[in-house]
Amino acid sequence: MALKQKAQQWVCNAEGLTVTKDAAGQTVNTFTAKKSTDYTATATTTNGLAVLDDYDSWCEFGTVCHRKISNYIAETKGNAAYGDQSGVIGNYDAILRTNLNGRQGQWRSTVIWDNGPALTFSSTQVQCVEDSWAPIICGNHGLPNATVTTYSPTWRHDYGVIYGNLLNNADPYHAAFQTIFTPAGYPAYRAANLASMSFTCPSSGNCYFP
Repeated sequence: MALKQKAQQWVCNAEGLTVTKDAAGQTVNTFTAKKSTDYTATATTTNGLAVLDDYDSWCEFGTVCHRKISNYIAETKGNAAYGDQSGVIGNYDAILRTNLNGRQGQWRSTVIWDNGPALTFSSTQVQCVEDSWAPIICGNHGLPNATVTTYSPTWRHDYGVIYGNLLNNADPYHAAFQTIFTPAGYPAYRAANLASMSFTCPSSGNCYFP
């Protein structure tokens, strides 16, 4: 779709196609959703603990994958490609891990370089969303800038743990990883949000993944 439109700046992930410069080079902000089916995988565990060093091999097929590790821990991974009117420039992965602690969400994000030029991620945050009859933002948690390249060990960046706000209402919730990234030698790109698995907070007691 990006090449058919001859878009000069685009990002494609399992959520859909984001175009920030059209065929005429004009700055736009259009999003076309892609219909996709989530793939649920069973987490690899050792002595009951999730193995976290498989992030670059798990879910490498252009979709969004969710895996529920326990009733209180789940991970989501998305693959992204970006490019211009000539085709793909590069690819990267984003992973969002949710750890529910009582009625508080705790999040850890990871970005992984796959190919193309070095990538600098900026304006990055984890956003908490309460999915009531009208979605409510329950927290915007900023993350520092990060750069990933082909050179080991900088091909992967793990952000620190983000501690969310206490969630008081009885509703479903999810988190979203949001970022702008700049490939070396190219302008900045904006990616579609990577949404976590939905979790439930009852009227009393701990939040959990159904």
